[in-house]
Amino acid sequence: MTDAVSGMSTVVIGRVRKPHGVRGAVKVESYSGEAGHFRALETVELVRDGRVRPMEIISVAVHNGVPVVQFRGIDTPEIARTISGWEIRVDREQAAKLDTNEYYAADLVGSIVVVDGEQAGRVRAVVDGSQAPLLEVELSDGRSPVLIPFMDRFVGDVDTVAGRIEINERWILDIE
Repeated sequence: MTDAVSGMSTVVIGRVRKPHGVRGAVKVESYSGEAGHFRALETVELVRDGRVRPMEIISVAVHNGVPVVQFRGIDTPEIARTISGWEIRVDREQAAKLDTNEYYAADLVGSIVVVDGEQAGRVRAVVDGSQAPLLEVELSDGRSPVLIPFMDRFVGDVDTVAGRIEINERWILDIE
């Protein structure tokens, strides 16, 4: 996502979960599975249902691999509950660094899905799966969307710059 005002590219890095302690700190689900990059954050945006709430971070601690964040103005568990479920968005440069063959879900959404050189559909969402994230693909022929496990067996080359994802197994799209 690119911010129309600043032109900066942003990415959602996590979700506020439940309060932690009596001072309004909150546990955060890190979408990258890493917690260390939260320590470098000073400001973030909380987003939910089209609403955006800029927030200043006072402190970040990591307990058992889970980031615990204290936001300015959130100083009781009751107030902390009001931001539970909000996603945390930052400028891309502030997000966790990606390793080879790692992608932000936001960079996959909208990508064209290709099988045997032919466009088969477009990724409309990335959802959590038990073994791997699932690409929700809207098929070009109008049939019901399909879910494709984002695993090497099913997914070949991924080019986020070109917005193209190759699928290795034709049958997974149920294409005759």
